[in-house]
Amino acid sequence: MVSTIKAVTFVKALRSGRTCPCLMLCESDDGAQTETVVKLYSGKESTRAGLTRELLASLLAQDLDLTVPTPFLVEVDADFHTGISDPELAERFRNSPGLNFGTRHLGVGYTTWLQERSIPSSLLQDASEIFAFDLLIQNPDRRKDKPNLLRKGDELVIFDHEMAFSFLYALVSNEYPWEGRAMDFTKNHVFYGGLKGSRLSWDRMQGALEAVNDRRLGMYVNALPADWRKDIGNTAERIQDYLKQARDNSKALFQRITEVLI
Repeated sequence: MVSTIKAVTFVKALRSGRTCPCLMLCESDDGAQTETVVKLYSGKESTRAGLTRELLASLLAQDLDLTVPTPFLVEVDADFHTGISDPELAERFRNSPGLNFGTRHLGVGYTTWLQERSIPSSLLQDASEIFAFDLLIQNPDRRKDKPNLLRKGDELVIFDHEMAFSFLYALVSNEYPWEGRAMDFTKNHVFYGGLKGSRLSWDRMQGALEAVNDRRLGMYVNALPADWRKDIGNTAERIQDYLKQARDNSKALFQRITEVLI
């Protein structure tokens, strides 16, 4: 379900973002090489729990036919840090042996969504589904000032989901969007202003969510490395249960999303 590749060459640190991801050249078992954006599980606000949220959100997005960079598990050798000159960065690699999270680097032609940009009619449906996705996964981190969103022509690509499933760290953990709760963050969403008052349809996305059955959700959890599972307690199972409830309450969920944008 998720391919494992091996880190072979450090290219550069991408200093933007809380988790300070790195651009690296990685290699699969057949020798194919891929430029990969890698997030390490240690340091700079990065944890295996955050990487778990990243991976599960990416798998769900793929099943909902939203565009995300291809996710990988990235094997980092215990001695990889010896080839890195920056002491702080080398220490992070030294503390992150084993499997980390990565995504395929998209390359040239993609630009960050500009703040306060209007939504072209050709992108209205995709934008609305991204908004709905972020509400579904309780992701407050696709903001006006930090869109975590790339555009190339009529393609929108979403990334950075380590803050998703915010019910996990909320003071009141049973406030769910299909009940009309825990939705205040949507007003700061990059697409909120552009979508408000629009006539939108959720039929396609609701159908895609309802098609994600229990077996498929179990596959998400089983894709997590054993070391991550040991480190994160019951986080994966709580996300799995949350997504089951979201699917089973999909009609109410999308009705709440509609109400937010009236």
